[in-house]
Amino acid sequence: MDLKYILKIFIIVFIILSLISFVKTVGFDVTTQSEPKKLLQVVTIEGLATEHTSSIMMNPRDAFCESYRGSSGALDSSCGKLTKNNCSATSCCIWTSDNKCVAGGAGGSTFTPSGK
Repeated sequence: MDLKYILKIFIIVFIILSLISFVKTVGFDVTTQSEPKKLLQVVTIEGLATEHTSSIMMNPRDAFCESYRGSSGALDSSCGKLTKNNCSATSCCIWTSDNKCVAGGAGGSTFTPSGK
């Protein structure tokens, strides 16, 4: 083989490789796309890890009573702000004959009304 032919082959290979690197550098997309690109929304859902899963109150009425556990005075004050329907719906407040909501249970009110 003649040296001229080998030199011509190297020049052609060099030109082809240069064109390929130029196309990649500039960012021309020479591939054909049969389908348009679709955007996907990715949502990550993480669970809540707790040590005492039984302490989570799912019922708002139970959560109301649980939030005042150990503070009867604050419970009595908060019960006084409830309507008759909401008072009757809780297990820690009762509706009295005086049309008031007070802290208490099945055995009666927690505090004895003053003046009686």
